[in-house]
Amino acid sequence: MTLLSLRDVTKSYPVPGGGRQEVLRVAQFDLGEREQVALAGTSGSGKTTFLNIIAGILKPDGGQVLLGGRDLVGLTEAQRDVLRAENLGYVFQTFHLLGAYSALENVVLGMAFGPGPDPQLARVLLERLGLGNRLHHRPHQLSVGQQQRVALARALANRPKLVLADEPTGNLDPESGLEALGLIRAMCAESGAALLLVSHDPKVLATFERCQDFAELNQARGEVPA
Repeated sequence: MTLLSLRDVTKSYPVPGGGRQEVLRVAQFDLGEREQVALAGTSGSGKTTFLNIIAGILKPDGGQVLLGGRDLVGLTEAQRDVLRAENLGYVFQTFHLLGAYSALENVVLGMAFGPGPDPQLARVLLERLGLGNRLHHRPHQLSVGQQQRVALARALANRPKLVLADEPTGNLDPESGLEALGLIRAMCAESGAALLLVSHDPKVLATFERCQDFAELNQARGEVPA
């Protein structure tokens, strides 16, 4: 079954002089339940904007974004927040961990926006990701790879239907990056979550059965007059 469906989605921003810069124009994109898909593209091509619209962080100028049959475009910001908390996990490129809190606390706090905090589940996830002896370490006490595992645990903590991953291996060396990718894919498969990952790394992209060129998907026209 289709989990995510986008139709005629556009997004632009104002530029000096009164025109607008169109950064996103996607006629059609579909993702099935439990499917794992990679989007290939260079930095600045609009991939992060695409993910943020799917997550409901940004609202498109037009089009339809259906997640589990509900159109995010027609929802209020508060309604999008609830839908995101209940259905989505997001692994950001820079992790966005809270520096004043431990690994365990970062995951538990992420649960507050969904079904509710579950410290035991947070602990189990971190242990499964090899961080059983780092539960009470703060982000600055963890390696980059360990920080990414905390971010993955947080993304999976609310048992999402869809996990979005924005260049999740970009801050890791090649060997650690492929190891982290394997963890992300395995954990998504185990939990039954679909995965949509964006990357410019050929080695990462080569591991996916379905890999789509974002430049072909995004037909943004660039700067247009007002």
